[in-house]
Amino acid sequence: MKIFSIIILFIPNFLYAEILDKFSLACICDKSINALRYFDCKQKVSGTQLDILENEIEIQVYSSFDEKIYKMETTSNEELNLLYETEDYISSMVIDSNLSMDFSINYKAYKKKWSYDLKCVSLKKE
Repeated sequence: MKIFSIIILFIPNFLYAEILDKFSLACICDKSINALRYFDCKQKVSGTQLDILENEIEIQVYSSFDEKIYKMETTSNEELNLLYETEDYISSMVIDSNLSMDFSINYKAYKKKWSYDLKCVSLKKE
């Protein structure tokens, strides 16, 4: 039973490893979406660089856009979910295996959510 528990604890780490292997990432607004959404994204977000900050407790990601440190939440082999939460809002980044990112900000008091589509590329030298 002990071995089974250990295996279950480590399986999630293997699922998102493919996406994490591609870090650091540079992300810019996705031009393939409609023009209005693209220009809104370009005006508000423009782009960001994402870098992994590893410590012994958890994996965190630093975003140069808002200069925040996001913590890794639920992940699967399909996507990586990163969150930054304050009393007022929750920022999230969901990155899929194709390195497409949905960046969203949810303001709690107003129950309003804004989201932007970005496309990322790996800055890792191969």
